[in-house]
Amino acid sequence: RVATRARGVDAMGLVQWFNVWWSLGYVLLTATTSTLMLLVPAIVVFRPISLSLYSRATSWIFALWWTSCLFITERLNGVGVRVTGDALPLGVPLLIMSNHKCNLDWMFLWSAAIRTGSIFQVGVFRAVAKSEIRVIPIFGWGCKLNGFAYIRRKWAEDAAHITKWARAQFARNAPGWVLIFPEGTRYTDRNKQRSDASCEKDGVDASALAGEILRPRTKGLALLLRENARQRKAEDDCLNEKGSSGDAKRKMKRNPRASFAKVVDMTIQYTDKNGKPVLGSALGTRCFGQLAKGELPVTTCHVHFDCFDPSDVPVDADSVTEWTMRRWQKKAEMLRSCAAHGRFTDARAKEWPKSGGAVPFFLQTALRFFFVAQGVACVFALYHSRAFAAYAAIAFGGLVVMCQADPPNW
Repeated sequence: RVATRARGVDAMGLVQWFNVWWSLGYVLLTATTSTLMLLVPAIVVFRPISLSLYSRATSWIFALWWTSCLFITERLNGVGVRVTGDALPLGVPLLIMSNHKCNLDWMFLWSAAIRTGSIFQVGVFRAVAKSEIRVIPIFGWGCKLNGFAYIRRKWAEDAAHITKWARAQFARNAPGWVLIFPEGTRYTDRNKQRSDASCEKDGVDASALAGEILRPRTKGLALLLRENARQRKAEDDCLNEKGSSGDAKRKMKRNPRASFAKVVDMTIQYTDKNGKPVLGSALGTRCFGQLAKGELPVTTCHVHFDCFDPSDVPVDADSVTEWTMRRWQKKAEMLRSCAAHGRFTDARAKEWPKSGGAVPFFLQTALRFFFVAQGVACVFALYHSRAFAAYAAIAFGGLVVMCQADPPNW
C-alpha cells in the first residue's frame, strides 16, 4: 500500500510537470519568438506608415496570441467565465475601471472580451500598470509595444506621463480598451488594513467597503476623464466648425471618434466549486504557479459590466472621487451578494448570450499550432543563421533601451 501511494504521488508529480511545460513552456516559447517574428517586424513595416495601422496590427497579433493562451485558464484549469451586465460596444475606445482581486484579473478580461463575439477585442486591451512590469523581459516589452502606460507612483511625474500617453492614444485613433485599477494594487489582507486606515484618517465610512475590496484612488482616473473631455470637445468643435469644415467632417466620418465612447465599471469575483468566494489569500502571488500546474482553486470567474456615457461622468477631481466611491460601494454590495448566492444578483446582472462555455476548441488549437510553428521556425533560424541571430540581439537590445526610456507616445 505504501508503494502504491508513493507511485501515485510520483504520477501526480509527473502530471503537474507536464502541465507546467504545456502551459508555461508554451507561453515562454511563443512569447519570445513571436516578438521577433511578428511584433518587431510590425514596428518596421507599419509604424513608419501609420500609427493607427501599427496599433491595429499589434492588436491583432496580441488578440491571436492571448486567445491561444486562454486554454491555460479555461481548459487546463477548467475555469468557467460568467459575464453579466451591459453589452460592450465594439470598435470604439473604452475606459474600463475595475476592482483588483488578484494578478489574473486582466487574463479574465481577455476571456470576457472574446465573449463579445469579436476576437479582435481581445487584443485592444491596454492597461495603466506599475513601472516594474516594463523591465520584465519579453512580457513587459510586449505590453509596451501594445500601448501600455507604466507609472512610477510619483504623481508629479506620473501626471505628465499619463497626459502625454493619453493624448498619443487619442492621436492614433485606434479602438483601444484602457484598463485602470483605481485601488492601485491587488487585494491582500495587509492592503485592506491600509485601506481601512486611510478611510479612518480621512473620515470615510470604511464599513461601506466591507469585504475584499479596497478604497479607490482617483487621481489617475480623474486625469483620464479630463483628457477624454478635452478630446471630445475637440472632436465636437471639429464637426461644428464652419467655413473649411468639409474636409474635417469627411475625415471624422472616415475615422470614428478617438475619445472613449463609454466609461465602463467592471466588477470581478472568483468562486470555488461550492459557489463560495475564493479569498485573495488563496491566490496571491502564487496564483501563477497554481495556474501553470492546473491547480487554480477557482471554478467560476464572474465579470460584470456597467456602462456610462462620458457626459454622465464627472471630470473634476472632487466629483470623480465622490462618484467613484459610490461605484465602489455598489461593488461591495455586489461582492457580498455573490458571496451569498454564488453569482451576481443585481437587477442589471443579465447574462451575456456567449457567457459560459469556452473558447472554441478548433480555433484555439489552430492558433496554438500556428504560434508553435512560428516558434520552431524562429529557433531554427537562430541556430542556423548568424544574420538572424544578430537581428535578434539588436531587436532585444532595442526593446530593452526603449522600455527603459518608456516613451509615453509609443
